[in-house]
Amino acid sequence: MMFRSIVRPLFVALSLAFASSVAAPAMADDAGDKTAEHGKGKGHGKGKGEKGKSDDAKGEKGKGKGKGHRRIELPISADKFTKAVDNRLDRAKTKLTNALAKSSLSEAERKQILKDFDTGADAVRAATKAAVKDGNVSKDEVKAVRTAVRNLKTSLESKMPKKAEKAEKGKDV
Repeated sequence: MMFRSIVRPLFVALSLAFASSVAAPAMADDAGDKTAEHGKGKGHGKGKGEKGKSDDAKGEKGKGKGKGHRRIELPISADKFTKAVDNRLDRAKTKLTNALAKSSLSEAERKQILKDFDTGADAVRAATKAAVKDGNVSKDEVKAVRTAVRNLKTSLESKMPKKAEKAEKGKDV
């Protein structure tokens, strides 16, 4: 009698778990078909930054990226790549300037960090210029530019105060 009282609930739980694991993907596939028919769901075109764009203009999202990074088609034209790199550097400088304005660093330290950013940005632009010599940018050339960007980022991160240091400075005062 005791054996049955243990086995029966276990058997019921396992059968329900198996049934739901098999049925859930099948239901999800059916739901995807219905949303595509009605024009609702993920493909409705109202995502972040995608209003009014056609399906071709949206681009593919990179696999495994949480922030919706776009995957560019390679090889890419030199003008398009140079413009993208310059826009990204401008946004990074704006973000850095705002972060420095909020930080507790002295004016001399802020100027030094901005000077270091400009030096690193020049290195990124030089790598970009080398990559666009032939008119198209290949995957290996993009990797070289990405390496220059990572070097810039790591050098600036080492000079910026850490969040823990900011908290400690606030406690001492």
